[in-house]
Amino acid sequence: MTQSKADVTIGVHPNNHSLFVLRRLGFLEEILKEHNASVAWVDYNDGAKTPLRIASGEIDFGGTGSTPPLTAQASDIDIVYVAVSNPRTASGALVVRKESSVQSVADLKGLRIALSEGSWHTSFLATALDKAGLLYDDVARADIGNEGAKALLAGEVEAWVGNDPQLTELHNKGLIRTLVPLESHISHRSVWFASRDFATNRPQLLKAVVEALQQADTWIQENTREAAELFARDLPHWPSMDSWEAALRRRPWGLQPITEEFITEQQRVADLLARQHILPKNIVVSDAVLSVPVEIGGE
Repeated sequence: MTQSKADVTIGVHPNNHSLFVLRRLGFLEEILKEHNASVAWVDYNDGAKTPLRIASGEIDFGGTGSTPPLTAQASDIDIVYVAVSNPRTASGALVVRKESSVQSVADLKGLRIALSEGSWHTSFLATALDKAGLLYDDVARADIGNEGAKALLAGEVEAWVGNDPQLTELHNKGLIRTLVPLESHISHRSVWFASRDFATNRPQLLKAVVEALQQADTWIQENTREAAELFARDLPHWPSMDSWEAALRRRPWGLQPITEEFITEQQRVADLLARQHILPKNIVVSDAVLSVPVEIGGE
């Protein structure tokens, strides 16, 4: 049950761009009229806390990167996967300052790295370190969220797990250098998931949410400048509208169904995180897949 009297409650944070835009367009409200239903939106900044908000009943549905659903399963939070994006490997990287002496991941041992702990950053960093023969605890981690870029430039950390739009802006200014690109380590998809209770008991409302998200993604793809204006307007302390536009153009849009390929990707990362004790226990990713998947319409 949700705390709101609305029929569906959705969590929104700036790092899930699709939900951030959907919340501002009214597409879902229009679709829900056909069901005599309503939506309530819950705004927050830390996407990694999405599973906890589902567990508490505060929200029914949310979207993040790939790590929070794994954390949810390992914490016995009963979530189910609903949809994913195509890989977004251009919108993230492990970077250092342009003049840094760090030339390889191995050079990071004992050094300080900025990231958003519990987000996709965790999976990416753990995978990169593992491939270099290092453990997650072989580096010092600074969990400072969106302040990571500032900390890197100030010399407070030696590396940053960066994401757009800050990443694009700093690259364009020639201030940073990519140490590890995303595509060689994780697929970095957007992942949308819901409480099992909501997904199984309100399938028509869940389908409506997915339909509205598809509409929002199509709108962003066709109106990228206007979408950038939404982010620049509502997130004034973030990068400029031009940086937002460049970042939005770099990533794929549209929802995809949960496939065996995605489940295999998630299981591989889950096994690594459990092995390094980042997750408290082993999980079976397929346990969080709906027996009757949500129909994902075409773009």
